[in-house]
Amino acid sequence: MGRDRWGGVRSLFSVFVGLSLCAACGTPIPEAGPSSNVSVAVSFEPNVASDRVSSVVHVHLASSSLSAGALSLFEGTISSYYLGKFKHGEIPSTLASRQVPAVSFRSGVELVVAPLRALVAGTHSLISVDGLVAQFEVGDARTALERLWPPPSSAASPRFAVYCRPASSTNEMPGSGPLRLEPGAHSVELVPGVDESGLFADRCSHFESEIELSPSQILVPPPLLGDWALAPALFSSGGFPSAIPLDCRAEELELGPGCASVADDRLTVRTPSAPLLWVVHTARGALVEVSAAGSPLTIDGLEPDTLENLWGRTRDLNGAAVDFELEFRSAAARERPILSEALADALGPEPQSEWVEILNDGTLAVDLAQYFFQDGGGRSQLPAEVLAPHEYALLVREDFAPNPSDEPPVAGARLIRLPTLGKAGLSNAGERLALIDRAGVERSVLPALAGKAGQSLARRTPTSEDSDPKSFRFGTPTPGFANDALASAP
Repeated sequence: MGRDRWGGVRSLFSVFVGLSLCAACGTPIPEAGPSSNVSVAVSFEPNVASDRVSSVVHVHLASSSLSAGALSLFEGTISSYYLGKFKHGEIPSTLASRQVPAVSFRSGVELVVAPLRALVAGTHSLISVDGLVAQFEVGDARTALERLWPPPSSAASPRFAVYCRPASSTNEMPGSGPLRLEPGAHSVELVPGVDESGLFADRCSHFESEIELSPSQILVPPPLLGDWALAPALFSSGGFPSAIPLDCRAEELELGPGCASVADDRLTVRTPSAPLLWVVHTARGALVEVSAAGSPLTIDGLEPDTLENLWGRTRDLNGAAVDFELEFRSAAARERPILSEALADALGPEPQSEWVEILNDGTLAVDLAQYFFQDGGGRSQLPAEVLAPHEYALLVREDFAPNPSDEPPVAGARLIRLPTLGKAGLSNAGERLALIDRAGVERSVLPALAGKAGQSLARRTPTSEDSDPKSFRFGTPTPGFANDALASAP
C-alpha cells in the first residue's frame, strides 16, 4: 500500500452549549474606539503581552462578577455605535460577520474565554453589555496540531481523539505526556501514533479516556502543548450517532461496520450513515482515513489476483471501537486511466496554454490509442502513446509552450501533443470532460465547473469518485505530478 491518507469534514461547528458560543467571523473592519470600558485584569495563555498574543489562546479575566456567556469575541475594534447596539441585544450583520466562535467558563476567580478556531493576525475585542472588556493584538501565528479525529466540525466524545501535524510541517511531534482538558482539569495521556501500535507516530498522537460528560458539559484542550499549539476544537457530552453496521449485498464482503466491493488493486467500502475513523493494515502498509457519513472509502495499493489479508479498527463519535479482519482474493488487473486535473482558464494565451492531465492509476500499462477524449464539442481519438503504471502525462495542443504566467509542467513532464484540445479549447465557463474507451464506456470524468483564472480543477485523490462533488477542488496547478503534492485548502 505504501501511503496514508487523511480525510474528513472541515466545516465550522456552531452550537449553543449554555456557555458562550459565537458564529463564524469574517475580515476585520477597523473602527473608532469604544466610549465605555469595563475594568478587568486580563492575562493570556500562553503568557505573553497583549500586543503579541498567540493565534491559539485562552484569555483569562480576573473577575468574580462576569459570568460564562456574558462575553463575545470579535475581530477588529468596536465602535461606540456597535457597543450601544450590543448593550440592547442587537448584533448588526456587519458586526456578526466579525464574531469569533468561543466558549467561556469559570476557573476559580477567573473567567476563561477559549476561541474555537485559530485567530487571524490583528486586533480582537472582548465585549459585554457594559462595554469593552479587553482588546488585544494577535501577532504570534503558531503552527497547530490539527484534530483528525473526531472531525473538528463534529460534536464528539472525549473518549478517543487523534491530533496530527499539518502535512506541510516537519516539526518534531511531542512525546508522551499529560494533557489537561478544561473546565474541570480532566487529565488524559497523549501518546505517539494514531493508536496503541504507534502507527504514524512521526506525525500523529492520540489519547483514550474514560471521561463521561454530563448533558451540556463541554471540554476544550489547552492552547499549547510543548512548542505546538493545539487545535481548539471542543468535546461535548454524548448522544452522537453510532455507526450502525450495514447489511451487505451478496456481492459484498463485510468489513467492520461497512461493506466492501473487491476490485483488482483496491476495495471500495460502503460506510454507515455516521462518520468513522478507519485504521487499516495490510501486509504492505497502512492507511488512516476519516469517512464522512455514508461516503465511500477506498482501500488501494493491493496486488491484483492475489490472496489478500487486511485488518484494523474503526472508531465512531462516541469513541466505540470495532475491530475487523478480512481475507479475500483480489480481481484480475484492469486498466485504470483517469482524468486527474485540467487547466481551462489559463493566465497565459488561450487555448495554447491549456492542458488536461491523465494519470495511469492502475498496475497495467495503458495504450491511449484505445481511448477518446471528449468535451462539450465532441470526441477526439488519442494517439498511440503508452503510459506506464502510475505515470502522468499532459494532453496539450501542438503549439503548447510553458509561459511565465502559469505554473509550468514539472521538469521532464510527458507532453502528448494533439492538433486541438477540445473542439475549440477548454471552456472557461465549465464543461464536462470525459475519457471514453472503444466500447463507448466512460472511464473517467471531470465535472462541468466554471473555471477560476490561473487555477486548475483537480481530483483530490486518484481514487476519488467521479460522482462525488467533493472529489474535486480548484487550486494551484500541479501539471505532471500528484495533485496533493502542494498544500491546498480543503
